[in-house]
Amino acid sequence: MTPTPHEPDDVALLLAVARRDEVAFAALYDRMERPIFSLIVRILRVRAEAEEVLQEAFWQIWQHADSYRPELGTPFCWMVTVARRKAIDRLRSNTRHLQRIEEAQIGRADDDFGLPEAHERLAADENSALVQAALVRLGVEERRAIMLAFFDGLTHEEIAVALRTPVGTIKARIRRGMLKLRPALAVLRGLDDREGPS
Repeated sequence: MTPTPHEPDDVALLLAVARRDEVAFAALYDRMERPIFSLIVRILRVRAEAEEVLQEAFWQIWQHADSYRPELGTPFCWMVTVARRKAIDRLRSNTRHLQRIEEAQIGRADDDFGLPEAHERLAADENSALVQAALVRLGVEERRAIMLAFFDGLTHEEIAVALRTPVGTIKARIRRGMLKLRPALAVLRGLDDREGPS
């Protein structure tokens, strides 16, 4: 592919960004923002999310500009690769998020209510036994709401849709459950204080 006349300037700008030149970064952003944003929008199809991913991509470009090698390709191609990966990561994350909502919608009302991932995360913590014991004492509905909110990152509205329950009821369940968990959480805070830096 024949280089376009502006590519040497792009190389100079990106190499300057690698030296933490903020003026060069602003110039590169102004030059590349529109085509890169168009690519991200095509992948995500949601402008608001595309705007977030654009900022994430340019932050990564700022952080890792020193890894760019002119002999391997143009700055535009390198930056597009960074942005494309960020967009695909967001798309995959959204897919997992939607899958978790769907799992919650078909979840059973017993202790096997789709919690393996959350339990794995808890098991990695040395105080997990206290937390798990406290969670087991909660009612199933309270435990479902808390696990979906705090371990799967669902909003109150998403939990309400997943469990086919009014948002106000979900908020009340989480509030009641957290009040019941308070003694266990206080114990954990005490342990953390004792195990803190000496």
